Amino acid sequence: MKRYITLFMSTLLGIAVMTAAPEIIRGTVTDSESGEPLPGVVVQSINEASKSVSFSSTKADGSFTLNVKSGVSVTFRCMGYETLSMKVTDDFASVKMSPKATQLRDVIIKAPDIYQKGDTLVYNVDKFAKQQDDAIIDVIKRLPGIKVDDDGTIMYNGKPINKFYIDGNDFIGGQYGLATNNLSKDDVKSVEVLENHQPIKALDDIEFSDQAGINLKLKEDARQKWVGVAQGAAGFSPMLYDASLFTMRIASKIQNMFTLKVDNTGWDPSTQIIEHDYEMLFDRSYDANIWSDYISADAVSIPLADRRTRDNLSMLANAITAWRTGDTSMRLKLNYSGDRLDYSSGVTTDYFSSDIPDFVQNKSLRTSSHDVTAQLNSEVNKSGYYLKNKLVADALWRNSDSDVSGSYSLGQRVKRRTLSVVDDLRLVKRNDKRLVTVSSRNSVNHNPQELNVTGDEINADQWINTTDVRSTTEVKYGRFFGRWKLYTSGGVDLNYHRLRSSLTGRELPVEGDGHYNAFVSGVYVTPQLDYDYRSFNLSIWLPVKWRHYSIAGNRDFVDVSPRVWVRKQIGAKSEFSASVAYAMSSPSAEMFVDTPFMLDSRNIYRAVAMERYTNSSSASLTYKYRNPLSAFFANISGSFQLSRAPFMSNQLFTGDFIVCDLLAHGLHKPHNVAFGRS
Repeated sequence: MKRYITLFMSTLLGIAVMTAAPEIIRGTVTDSESGEPLPGVVVQSINEASKSVSFSSTKADGSFTLNVKSGVSVTFRCMGYETLSMKVTDDFASVKMSPKATQLRDVIIKAPDIYQKGDTLVYNVDKFAKQQDDAIIDVIKRLPGIKVDDDGTIMYNGKPINKFYIDGNDFIGGQYGLATNNLSKDDVKSVEVLENHQPIKALDDIEFSDQAGINLKLKEDARQKWVGVAQGAAGFSPMLYDASLFTMRIASKIQNMFTLKVDNTGWDPSTQIIEHDYEMLFDRSYDANIWSDYISADAVSIPLADRRTRDNLSMLANAITAWRTGDTSMRLKLNYSGDRLDYSSGVTTDYFSSDIPDFVQNKSLRTSSHDVTAQLNSEVNKSGYYLKNKLVADALWRNSDSDVSGSYSLGQRVKRRTLSVVDDLRLVKRNDKRLVTVSSRNSVNHNPQELNVTGDEINADQWINTTDVRSTTEVKYGRFFGRWKLYTSGGVDLNYHRLRSSLTGRELPVEGDGHYNAFVSGVYVTPQLDYDYRSFNLSIWLPVKWRHYSIAGNRDFVDVSPRVWVRKQIGAKSEFSASVAYAMSSPSAEMFVDTPFMLDSRNIYRAVAMERYTNSSSASLTYKYRNPLSAFFANISGSFQLSRAPFMSNQLFTGDFIVCDLLAHGLHKPHNVAFGRS
């Protein structure tokens, strides 16, 4: 009998062990309809008193782990799904939840027009947009504190922005007009202004920036997919048309933008690919343009808006592809712009004396140009290391034909060809005590151009062929001593300029051929002292540059250009800044090329060697005030400039010619000759 009792008790104990709840359960929660895993589901263990004794939540793959030692049931809760309750003894390997609509009470949310988040001002686009706005640029133009210039440059508090981002991506570079003029306002949630923005992470908290950056924050439905705008319009008598296609996709790793435009209504679409890049590659002693183009017969200057004077056929094609991995980004740009312009004007002069015949002049000009540019950017932007390389190749073809009729007849033909390759490199390396920056630019430019003039009084041919090779390298070293920063930068600038020219013709006041192999070199050093303490900034520069000209002889010059800048922030809403500068500058290299050049049908230019310095002084004072809550921004500035040059020009009438002379310290030398009816 005792044996049967023992067997019965063992059987009951085994059944109890089989039905006891496990201490830890594991499983996966999925959508009952789609089968997709559900992350963020709240999983709770409930005891006999209906109280929660433990809880967990599902991971991204829908899996969960829960301690149910003292629980009798498990509940699953997730917004948008029916609450599910299961016994602890059930199978949790695959838990399926059924979708259920969740009805919320009416909630009214009012977003502010402008609000501040640290050093960032956020403008709510919906508050500033209007129904008639075509693109986001129309909204940006009316944002308080922001101004857009005619060329598309975006200014904040009187200074151009230094970076333009879309959802934090700098994949457009300086050509942000492509985005602002084509991106729909309906795809942008907010415009963020990043005040005192330093785009180079390695220079953050070291070099103060008084410029801002702008970031367009896209709406959720405009991310990770293609968005775009296609539009077109046409009119008759005369036939006018305007068509464009824009598409863009912003993804986390790859960004793409494509643009096609054609227009003959007077608008120039190439203004949208202007590079608004204000990153200074070199010290202030660097002169980007040593040589200039001489022929200007195809240049037009009219004191009216372009769209009132342009009779055009313009085309634009642009493609941008950018990709990034962590702190490394790459960008490829391809641009094509074509432009055909027709200008016409006329003037009639009546004289009181009947002995003087009326003077009639009718002008017509047609120019055509094709410009193809390829650009490859690579960048590594880390907190202690920055590397950027930009390679640009450009090819330009430009022709123009102009005719003058009336009291006399005259024709001009200009042909230009330009091929150039430019490579920019910048490296920044820093640690807690020192900073090293290396910058370089290497360029090759070939530019042949011709001018042919035919008329009743003159026949002339001018051709100029230049090849320019330039290499500039600069090294900057900085040490930090608490609130003080001491920098020393030095550079070497080497330039070889080969020029061949010829001017021949009938009735010319001067003819001549020019053959120059010019070598221009420069070595410069710039000590700089910075002081930063809370809301006070001070910078002192003392650039000194030695120039050597090997142009029809050897000449040496020394330039100095000290400058002091100070900034003081007064509270959170206002600040003032001031600067004082002086410069003693050597003459330009062009002054030592004394070959005559015909600029157009009325002007001949011939330089005179001038071994004297130009002196200039300047001072400025700026006060800025901003109150985002009241949307009030003020920017008041004043400046003073004084320049003294060692020469002046004079005009003399000689028969049918106007002779412009150069007067320099009592010397009377021919400088510029213009001919025409006096």
